[in-house]
Amino acid sequence: MYEVYIMNRPVFFQENTPEAEDVLVIREPGKSTLDNLPNLIRQHPELRGVVLLSEDPESRWMDFCYGYREILAAGCVVRNNQGGYLWIERNGKWDLPKGKVEPNEKIEVAAVREVEEETGIGRLTLTRDLGQTYHTYEENGVPILKTTFWFFAEHDGAATPGAPQAIEGITGVHWLSPPVDESVRSNAYPSILSLMDRAVASQED
Repeated sequence: MYEVYIMNRPVFFQENTPEAEDVLVIREPGKSTLDNLPNLIRQHPELRGVVLLSEDPESRWMDFCYGYREILAAGCVVRNNQGGYLWIERNGKWDLPKGKVEPNEKIEVAAVREVEEETGIGRLTLTRDLGQTYHTYEENGVPILKTTFWFFAEHDGAATPGAPQAIEGITGVHWLSPPVDESVRSNAYPSILSLMDRAVASQED
């Protein structure tokens, strides 16, 4: 299964019919349907998501990707030695540190670099791969698909003060212990919340 966020709503590419409500199910979508997904989601704000059913989700996903210019990014879910997790405030939203991968840069190196640049938090050790997230947006009229590679990182310290990277729209660097307050959850991107919830749950198993 693939999951991509378009306008902060999830679109799933899968084989099986979902049980969730308030999602639009489309069977064997063609190219025109895939190209029109942003307009479809824009016109139906009541939808919680879209499910694209296919006997070959991999092929449908590749068909979807062909319509976008791909940008690679990397970031981390960071935990300190007191069990706090690193969050940032970016452009009025709660987020996690991440950014574009430079040419010829290793994904893991980019993830650590972006955390250090955006938050001022160093002394990181990557412990495991958390997979990828996908979301789309437009840049100068060009449709962009951003693939972000995520890693779990341990910070060798407690609630070390951060230094927000103002040039990236970051106004706050915070260590928050789970579960975070609803005021944070309600003002965070759905893909970020899902990633953080999975990361925290895996540490408790």
